Formats: sequence, C-alpha cells, structure tokens
Amino acid sequence: MKRVDIGDADAFTLAIEAIHDDAIVVQLPTVFVLLAAPTMRGAHQLDRSKTRLAGKNYGTAIGALDRFLAQADPGQMPAEFLAAEAFEPMTGTFIRLRFRSPDFQSPALRDGTHQGVLLDGVHRELFKRIEASFEGLPPDALWGDANYAAPLCTSCNVSGDPLGSIVELDRALAFAEERGVKLVVTCDDRAEQLGSYPIFGYERDRVTVHREGPFLDRFKERIPAHLRSWA
Repeated sequence: MKRVDIGDADAFTLAIEAIHDDAIVVQLPTVFVLLAAPTMRGAHQLDRSKTRLAGKNYGTAIGALDRFLAQADPGQMPAEFLAAEAFEPMTGTFIRLRFRSPDFQSPALRDGTHQGVLLDGVHRELFKRIEASFEGLPPDALWGDANYAAPLCTSCNVSGDPLGSIVELDRALAFAEERGVKLVVTCDDRAEQLGSYPIFGYERDRVTVHREGPFLDRFKERIPAHLRSWA
C-alpha cells in the first residue's frame, strides 16, 4: 500500500494510474471515501472492497458540474436549479437528480436517480483530472449503455459497519491494508464537522434531505423556502 498527500507533485498522476487498475482511498475534508472507475468493473471493485450489502448504490465525485447536469432530466428539476452556478452554494453536499427513467436500476442509479458529491479546491481538481482520464470510454451498462466519466464514490468502510463512516486516518489505513487497496490519498484540510456528506434530492417542485451530514442546517437555509420539503 502506498500513501501520498494530495498536495504532492505526483499525487494526481499516481491517483489516475491507480484508479484505472482498482479502487483507491481518498481523504476528503469530512470523511474518507473509495473512488473507482465509472464502469460496471469499477462498481464490482467497490463491491469487493466494501463487501457491499444488497440494495445499495454508488454515487460519483463530480468533476465538471455541467457534465453532471447534462446527464439529468431538466423537466424533473426545480427551475431555480437548472444552471450549474445555482448549485455552487451547495458545495459540500451530494446532489441527487433524475438521470434515467424511473424503472432504470444499476449499481449507480436507483429508480433512475443518481447522486454526486460536489466539492471545491484541490479535491475538485483531482476529480476533474480523473474524469478527464475516463473520457471517451465506450458506453457502459452502468449508465444505461451511455458514458459518464466521473469516478464512482462511496464511503470507505465495510458495508454495514456499526462504527459508520471512517473519519480517522488510522482506521482508513487499516481498512486499506485489510481490503487490499493499493493507494491512499490523504490531505491536511479537515472540516470542523466530520462525517459523510448530506444528500439533497432535487425534484421539480421540492428538495428533500435524504441523508443528514456536516453543516446540514447551513445548507438547508440555502434552498428556496417554497422548495423545502421539511418546512
């Protein structure tokens, strides 16, 4: 197992090389995650790393936000969130949108919906570089015989672990060692609140919180009042 800081000169190169072979561990400001190729093969690698329980789905780490939104059905989105810049205040959350028809299921889509985590700074740059490295892949059944290149993203832990998401370095390194993950990318940027990022689902007439997480109340206030399903 190799460990590299995200700020090191060769970190992006090492991450891109490694993720084309197998899943990698990346430390985000609030939680450690596993990233993998945006393909059925990548999903199977995550299944193996996590001993994935049935009925779970994988998100992605958003690189180019406009490409993420291009996958979505604009007719199923609030008018206030049709433009990429509308989501920038929600940086630090997962965005769940309708990507395919409601009957479509895959390891990355549930009932046609998919979610991606939106970050900024050096992590967003890493995701953009990884996404660019997967551009031009042939259509994959993961996306309904289409192609979306952002890396798959999921919590770095054994599925169903009673201890929950991994936020400590020693637990992340132990997980990587035990599960045979060859690369761990760490960072010094730590948020005041730790844990898996909150998930917001955007529908035509409402926004719903599907998972609580760091700074949830702050993000809820950024949703227009008439769209708040919790109000």
